[in-house]
Amino acid sequence: MPEHYAVVDLGTLPGGVSSTPGDISDQSQVVGGAEVGSGKDHAFLWTPTTGLQDLGTLPGGSNSEASGINVCGIVAGASDWTGSGGITGNTHAFVWNGAGGMQDIGTLAGDDVSAAVAINACGQVVGNSVLSAGGQLHAFIWSKVAGMVGLQPSPGFTNAGATDINNLGQVVGYCSTTGVSNRGFLWNPVGGIHSIDPLPGGINSNAVAINDLGQVVGTSDKGDVDAPHAVLWNRAGIARDLGTLAGGSWSGAAAINLRGAVVGNGNGIGFQAHAFVWTVNDGMQDLNNLIPANSGWELQSAISINVAGEIVGVGILNGRQRAFLLTPQSIM
Repeated sequence: MPEHYAVVDLGTLPGGVSSTPGDISDQSQVVGGAEVGSGKDHAFLWTPTTGLQDLGTLPGGSNSEASGINVCGIVAGASDWTGSGGITGNTHAFVWNGAGGMQDIGTLAGDDVSAAVAINACGQVVGNSVLSAGGQLHAFIWSKVAGMVGLQPSPGFTNAGATDINNLGQVVGYCSTTGVSNRGFLWNPVGGIHSIDPLPGGINSNAVAINDLGQVVGTSDKGDVDAPHAVLWNRAGIARDLGTLAGGSWSGAAAINLRGAVVGNGNGIGFQAHAFVWTVNDGMQDLNNLIPANSGWELQSAISINVAGEIVGVGILNGRQRAFLLTPQSIM
C-alpha cells in the first residue's frame, strides 16, 4: 500500500512570498532559494529546529540559490556578485559552510559564468561553466584539493551539462550538439564518460540523478520528443520506463534515494503537472493523493528524496509558490 505523508510549508524569508527547494540531506536539512523582495532571491538553509536561514550572496550580490547539501551541512549553489568599482559580475558557483560562509569557486578557464548543482559527502561539487557570449556548456567537478576540472563531453557532442554526483564520485548529466539528439552520460573517476541510451525507439535521453548503488534516473522519449517518460537505469545501463500518472502523456524523474524510491513530476487528466513518487511495489503515485485532503496544497513537483523517504518539492499554497516537505507518517 502506498505511503502517506504529512506536509509542511517551509515558509519564506523576510520580505518574500515564495520559495523553492533544491535538495534535502539525510539529516533532514533542506536548501533552496526564496524571495526576499524587489525581485530578488537568496539561497536558504532550512532545518527542523532553526527554520529558514538566509545564506546571503557572494560579496555585493543580489541573487543566489542553493542546489545541493551534503551530510556535513556544506551547501553548493550559485550567486551573482559585485566586483571592484561596483561592476556587477556574472553568476559564479559557490560552496557555503557555517564557519566560513559563502566561497566563490570560480569558473573554468575561458568561461565567465558557473553554477554548482550538487555536492557529495566528500565535498566534491559538480556543476556547469560557460562563456556568457555564446560559449559551449562545460560540466565540471570541483574539490578543495584539485580545484575545478572540466569533464569532456561524450564523443560526437560539443556540450556537456552535469546534474548530480554520488558519494563514489560518479557524475551524471547530458551531452548535446545543435541538430543532434541529447544523450545522458555517466562519468566515472576511472573509466571516464559513457553515454546512457534512451528507451527503445527513443531519440533523447537525460540523466538527472544517481544514488550510491549506481542507479540513475532521468528522462527519455520513445520516439516522440514531446512525450518523455521518467526512466530508471540500472547499473548495467538497462532502462526501465516508469510510465506516467493516470491519463498523462509525460513524466520526468528528479531524484532517487538509496532504497530506489524515485520522485519527479508529470501530467495527468485535468492538471498540467503534479509531483509523484515511484516505488517498485506501488509504481507511480500522485503525491497529492497521499497527503491530507484538506491540506490546501497542490503539489506540482517533487525535487529530492532522502534515505528516510522525506521528500521536498514545490507546490501552490494559498495561491503562492512554496517549498514543501513531506514526511512519511510511518516515521513521524
